[in-house]
Amino acid sequence: MSESDRKVSVGTTGILAAPASLSGPLVCAFFSDMVPAPLPSFHPDQFSLLRAFLRWSARRALRWFYRETMVVPLEEIPESGPVLFIGNHPNDLPDVLLGLQACPRHVRYLATIAAGAGGAAGKGYEAMGVIPVTRVRDARKMRAMGVDMAAVNAEAGRRMAQAFAQGHVVGVFPQGGVHDNPQIGRLRTGVAMMALEAIDNGSVFDLTVVPFGIQYEAPRTGGSDAIVVVGRGWSLRGWRAERLAQGLEAGVSALTDELRTMLLGVTRNAPDWESRTECDELVAAVAAVHPPVTTASQTSLLERAARLVPLAEQLVASRRSDAATPHAGRVHTFVSELSHLVQEAGGLRASARDHARMLHGVGFTADARLVPLWALLLMTPAALIGWLTHGPIFWVVWRLAHRFAKARADVVARAFVPGLQMVAAWYVLLAVAAIALLALSGNASWLTVVALLLLVTQLPTAADVAVAWRDGWRGRALVWRVQRWPAPRRAEIVRVAAALRHEWQTGS
Repeated sequence: MSESDRKVSVGTTGILAAPASLSGPLVCAFFSDMVPAPLPSFHPDQFSLLRAFLRWSARRALRWFYRETMVVPLEEIPESGPVLFIGNHPNDLPDVLLGLQACPRHVRYLATIAAGAGGAAGKGYEAMGVIPVTRVRDARKMRAMGVDMAAVNAEAGRRMAQAFAQGHVVGVFPQGGVHDNPQIGRLRTGVAMMALEAIDNGSVFDLTVVPFGIQYEAPRTGGSDAIVVVGRGWSLRGWRAERLAQGLEAGVSALTDELRTMLLGVTRNAPDWESRTECDELVAAVAAVHPPVTTASQTSLLERAARLVPLAEQLVASRRSDAATPHAGRVHTFVSELSHLVQEAGGLRASARDHARMLHGVGFTADARLVPLWALLLMTPAALIGWLTHGPIFWVVWRLAHRFAKARADVVARAFVPGLQMVAAWYVLLAVAAIALLALSGNASWLTVVALLLLVTQLPTAADVAVAWRDGWRGRALVWRVQRWPAPRRAEIVRVAAALRHEWQTGS
């Protein structure tokens, strides 16, 4: 490892990112023969009520906001052994929760201590096995709290080494914080440094690096879909041995570049937002016009969309270059027309599901996956209860999230937390109001109070039904709206969809 690779500035980490503040001498110090303070133990396989509750809350938050979240595993994550799980970070807290969903094993994230220095957040960090780090922009706050940033980051390095030695999965967002950009930018070098130190200090023989990419159709739009693509895992020791055998540099800089390349392969990237929008719409339209799922091909709509991303990025780049081909121009024309019609029908231009439902409405075979009408009718009473009890608090949470978010990427995170805490407080308020009403009416008894409290525990399920009912009716409404369009217009949509399918298949 070169000396230049070891010179990493202090405090360059971001939220849930490994600390790049660990200079070479400091890393060597806490991996040396000196006897540091004992590290807290963490056992991911041991049952924790708080950890189970946090995971349950995470599933609820994702389900209430996103219509569907799917994991597309290009390869399986190793069932055992230390894993460095690296991901992109475009949307704050939802990225963290989707990373947990994407890995069958428990993920121990590196996270900034500023977000959970104490109280309930600190307990949550402890239950999830989070490894706390600090960042330079929190220096003033840390000093006011009496926190030694260098000591915290040194402790983070020791804990990460311990986690790898115990065969855990450590999750890191190496971009150094939330990046609301159309492409993966420069990565922090601290992640690569700590990974290389882990295989050099004798605690583990090897380390498997697995990239995961969060791909949102519309990250801050409720009722949209989100996809997590888990990429190919590779041996860190094998990577270094191969590069050294070829006479190539295999230090921190080279590994950082390799990590960025891996993330580019599982995420959506474009040089600007206009190109990114064009690529997202192309992916949605082409995935929808593909032949529907058969017994011979079980690839779902969202998985097809995720696998189309590399080709879509190449086509968009080609269309915008000086060497644009007629094929790229024709595909763009068909996609633009279909996306505009989806928006007119009340759907999202970048949604593969909404494209498929519009095509279903005009009689073009597509993977619309509509909820049966009889099921929606049966769900209506429970959904009505769910919306009566949750509609007001959902509206308040969303309004406050917009009001206090400092950046676009903060909106959904604030809707999740403290949004879920506000929902819990709302449940308590509803229970107290109901008990008071029973008491005033003279009908309160221990049996009725117990029955009422049991009903309150079912409110989250009522919200689940309400959200599922809403998404189901939205899908049906989109189809009905399209079916009411004039017959010549519907026929034109079929023609454009068929032309796009043919053009894509012949061009690819």
